[in-house]
Amino acid sequence: MYTLGYKNNNCIGCVKGGAGYWNKIRVDFPEHFDRMAKVEREVGNSCLRGVFLDELDPQKGHKQKIVMPDCGNFCDIEFEELDHPQLDMMLETPELMRGI
Repeated sequence: MYTLGYKNNNCIGCVKGGAGYWNKIRVDFPEHFDRMAKVEREVGNSCLRGVFLDELDPQKGHKQKIVMPDCGNFCDIEFEELDHPQLDMMLETPELMRGI
């Protein structure tokens, strides 16, 4: 969960999470979000004060950070299987990528 930008390594869909946490769960794990929203309605109580998950404003809460991987080994691994003539040209002539 830390790798995905969550502040705590809780279970996915932790009832202790706030509005920002649940909005990130809505994006990252929509099936868990939907399941918890249905359970809340069945039970008649929400894990958030004053609002059920299915009514939660997507802009509410403290935003969880978005994790962006750094370029380096990640890019090397991610793109190593790409085979394209323009990619080969750019790798052989890196000054083209710098706009020189």
